[in-house]
Amino acid sequence: MDTIEQRLDPRRREAHPEQIVVGDETFIRNDKMAEKHGVSERTVNRGDRDGAPYRFFGGVKYRPKGRYDQFILNSIRESRPQTPKRKRRGAKHAARVQHRNAKAPVG
Repeated sequence: MDTIEQRLDPRRREAHPEQIVVGDETFIRNDKMAEKHGVSERTVNRGDRDGAPYRFFGGVKYRPKGRYDQFILNSIRESRPQTPKRKRRGAKHAARVQHRNAKAPVG
């Protein structure tokens, strides 16, 4: 049997270039940007709600290399270590203690 290699659908992202240069900005395809950062594409897409830069070219999402890297650097949070909080006892515990105290003989 002959194996006929099927042509890629022109709408598939693999049919689009991995990077596009517009002016002095280089746009990298979203899946390749995720691969570069060592995470899944879904993880990269989570940054969209926080304002991560992207642009669609031909129905495929691309990210500007320099501006996206800067977005990642700006998202690093620095905070002081949290001080340990005292454990609060719930209402259930308070009711149990009150019940015990009520049973204790007075005298």
